[in-house]
Amino acid sequence: MASSADRGAGSPSATTGAQFEVIPLPGVEEDVVRHLPAAARVTITSSPRQGPSATIDLACALASRGMTAVPHLAARALRDENQLAGILDSLSEAGVGELFVIAGDPAQPAGDFIGSLDLLTAITEHAQPFVIGVGGHPEGHPFLDQEAALRELAQKSAHASYIVTQMCFEAAPLLAWISSVRDQGIELSVRPGVAGPVGLGRLLRIGTRVGVGTSLRMLGSQGSGMRHLVTPGTWAPEILLDDLTEAYADPRYGLDGVHIYTFNALEQTARWWDEHSDRRRHSGRR
Repeated sequence: MASSADRGAGSPSATTGAQFEVIPLPGVEEDVVRHLPAAARVTITSSPRQGPSATIDLACALASRGMTAVPHLAARALRDENQLAGILDSLSEAGVGELFVIAGDPAQPAGDFIGSLDLLTAITEHAQPFVIGVGGHPEGHPFLDQEAALRELAQKSAHASYIVTQMCFEAAPLLAWISSVRDQGIELSVRPGVAGPVGLGRLLRIGTRVGVGTSLRMLGSQGSGMRHLVTPGTWAPEILLDDLTEAYADPRYGLDGVHIYTFNALEQTARWWDEHSDRRRHSGRR
């Protein structure tokens, strides 16, 4: 596990380590290849409707095209260790070496894995080692209070390499949560989850569904959240990233790259990301 000093080495920034989240829907493979960089990091969500196979198939396809594919494995969507072993073998054979492990949406598990900690334990017993990311909830876990969620995250951190947060829309609650994470002795690097440049109405609908909290609701008000809108009704993610500039340079936070929720709007997201990265390079900011 990295120390605070190790996390600060090189002062990693948002622009030096982006990963792009996509949903495994028809046509998304070609959109990824068409719009994202040739060696992009692409994470693939777990689809409750299509099951694990859609995620695994897309991850293997993207890996075969030279991308770093990171499939989401949802504990409650898997039957048992036999199914898990088959999935891990298929991913290894395709050159996929990284996973993002979540509990998953179903209220009732499909099989033996009740939550993400069960699945993490089983994965670490597999013959092929994987780099593993786990989720963090700066604005509240959907089922646990903050104290219980931090205890669970501490347990999961023993099996993981980094944390990706839920969608964040304000710097202050994210950084306060990271301070709480460090107080628990959790030293994993953190990749802030940032929504791509989509309409506010769509963000509010998605945020309600996935449990994103106060900072998203502020965007729809006339308060401080209004400055995060390019125009009324359009989210401007670069303002949040600019607000995090000093935190990226501060080893106490251990921020490393950024996780971009694309909602499969890949052309729009890629164009925004290129413009944002160019602007920061030209301004001398990381």
